Amino acid sequence: MKEVYPGIFLIKEKGTSGAIKPPENIYVLAGSDGIIFDAGYGTKKVVKHLITEIKKVEELYKKQNKEFKLTRIIVSHCHPDHFSGLKRIRETLGIKVYLTKKSAEIIKDKQSFIKSFETDAYKDYLRVRKNITRRIINVLRNVGSKLFYQRIYGVSYIDDPEDILDENTEISINEDIWKIFPSPGHAIDHISLYSEEKGILFSGDNILRSITTWLGPPNCDIADYINSIETIQKLPNLKLILAAHGSPIEHPKERIAEILSHRKARERQVLNIIYDNSDNGISPKDIVKAIYPKDSRFLHQVARGWIVLTLKMLEGKNLIKRQEKKKKILFFPAEKD
Repeated sequence: MKEVYPGIFLIKEKGTSGAIKPPENIYVLAGSDGIIFDAGYGTKKVVKHLITEIKKVEELYKKQNKEFKLTRIIVSHCHPDHFSGLKRIRETLGIKVYLTKKSAEIIKDKQSFIKSFETDAYKDYLRVRKNITRRIINVLRNVGSKLFYQRIYGVSYIDDPEDILDENTEISINEDIWKIFPSPGHAIDHISLYSEEKGILFSGDNILRSITTWLGPPNCDIADYINSIETIQKLPNLKLILAAHGSPIEHPKERIAEILSHRKARERQVLNIIYDNSDNGISPKDIVKAIYPKDSRFLHQVARGWIVLTLKMLEGKNLIKRQEKKKKILFFPAEKD
């Protein structure tokens, strides 16, 4: 554990390199009415490590004659690397689970969680497939997802949170006022936690120090994401961002500007490729290849997510249009009035 700000401790859960199971940051806001932000993975080994590190914080506070009591845990959003440890942590520490209504609906049981990740190839990834093919793919995906989430992440579900929070509210933590506000885009239920007095933001997955966050179907939205980042950009007195992955962001305004610039550049890149292929149109698959000509098929599948969301955003702005030709979905520049 590491004290990244007076009274705020970062506990890093080991994952694996890459996007499948990244190292996860859990934050302990220590004090007389403390809170844990994000729950991490739910396997026995990982939760045992987390509890051991929390005990170290408690011992440190006792040596300093400071009161230490954790009362609640909340999560930034309900992706499996953020909520899976909730049940074991609550059972071990005897603390309360606070969720927003959206988060509570997603992780109340296995069926609700799997449903939140169900995709349709046509609507979500812009592929033309027969209905029966889509059904078979979804069945296989759902079965695989259940095994994957349980084994890799240690997922467990919560159908009885002690409190349902409004996603736009204020809470008291160690006698300080913190604001919870919705910040969707990376996930439909994503929230952020901010103290204007301290200038500290817990950003979850929305703002990471050196990499861009995952954006892809089914429950991501790039327009929402950009709006969330612009909202964070306007926060008064923002000095420090504590992200769910990676190290603290000590120059938040610069990092936020980089993210917004990156998204605009990606939007222009996709739009330019469509204009360059305006005669015959271009498919999402070929857009992926144009942007990542030398990369692997796996990376193409990962990148397809943000590209498809960008296509949908450009459609929403009436800058492009789609046509289905010979079992392909093709994109063209929109006709100007």
